[in-house]
Amino acid sequence: MKLLSKSLLSTVTLLAVAGQLSIASAAPLPPPFNDYGVDLTLNGGVREEYNSNVLSAPGGPTKVEDYITTFNPGLTLEWGKNALTDVTFNYTETFLRYANRPTLNDELSNLGLNISRKQGPFTLTGTAAFVQNYSNSPSAIGGATNLAGIIRSDVLSAGGDVHYDMSEKFNADVGFNWARTSYLYAIGEAYQNSDSYSVPASIFYVYSPEISVGLGYTYSQTDQKNSINPYSVGRERDSNTFSINTVLTKWQKLTGTANAGVTINNIQGVNAPAGQVQSGLTTTTGSYGLGLEYDYSEKVAFTLNGTRNFTVGVSGQNIQNTGAGLGLNYNYSDSISLQANLITLNYSQYLQTPRDDLSKSTGITLSWKPFDYLTFSTGYTYFMNSSNAPAATYNINDVFVSAMIHY
Repeated sequence: MKLLSKSLLSTVTLLAVAGQLSIASAAPLPPPFNDYGVDLTLNGGVREEYNSNVLSAPGGPTKVEDYITTFNPGLTLEWGKNALTDVTFNYTETFLRYANRPTLNDELSNLGLNISRKQGPFTLTGTAAFVQNYSNSPSAIGGATNLAGIIRSDVLSAGGDVHYDMSEKFNADVGFNWARTSYLYAIGEAYQNSDSYSVPASIFYVYSPEISVGLGYTYSQTDQKNSINPYSVGRERDSNTFSINTVLTKWQKLTGTANAGVTINNIQGVNAPAGQVQSGLTTTTGSYGLGLEYDYSEKVAFTLNGTRNFTVGVSGQNIQNTGAGLGLNYNYSDSISLQANLITLNYSQYLQTPRDDLSKSTGITLSWKPFDYLTFSTGYTYFMNSSNAPAATYNINDVFVSAMIHY
């Protein structure tokens, strides 16, 4: 209790300092980039958090709680706003400090570049990002030994899309995405680096200003790069997804996208030691994707998100995920809002091992925005992963307070 009180007191102090700094800097910032048409936005925040299970451990002495202070200063540069070409660069540096386990302290970088260009009937977009991750996902939990730390990984990604308005009634998209995931340090040696590629394509018929329907196809491939055991479940795999897609724009108060189709997932066979051969595995299943928002009133909106697809675990596991989540957004006023994850469920079937997981989460965040550039937030999240695999069932309670500056 003393540590919790000290943590909350330090957070209140930090929030007050953040507020005073914001008020003191209410005057316009110097515009050194204006001569070049570049807008500069400064971002920053401080967050105090209690996590009941920082290592995602199943229980016993390996389950430890901690109090985490996070600082995340950053900036955004935008060139060409309201022009045919728009370029946005984002940079954030995150500093994590653990009260009880300082060996877990870390510093993470996040860089992103977004480019868009409107050229006649074509709209061209491109993205590039470098993200440093620090988390223990369910696919890393389980087995004879528990994780003694938190997994660090770097993700380098790039992609692009070409949108073509063929006429008032037809439009098409084709894109390409690539991501490289690399696991770091001694804790990452047991996991498999990978390169992932995807090529999505779609064509739409604009039935009305509110409804567009079309057909889609996506080819994706994941190549494993390393493993302590190269003959383990981490092998190259690819998938083909065929779908019927729908885009809604304020149709019966609904906005968003929905698709349903079929996915054919294939894992390649490999040569195993002593001349043995591990056969490949082909799985065909229904797939879907949901991203919908329903405007119940001017102040209340519900969200429905869901997906059924294949993902790759940190050890190269081939996982078929089926999930959905229901959310709520409530804008009490221009300065006070509430966001709630009412319930999110995800069923994960590990296709090459006798393992099935069911994860669920719920949470709520209350935000207060006294100024356009300052937001205070507090919230709670509960996460539970239930598994039939040994030592893979665990839960996490997380409580936080934060202050964010956007100026």
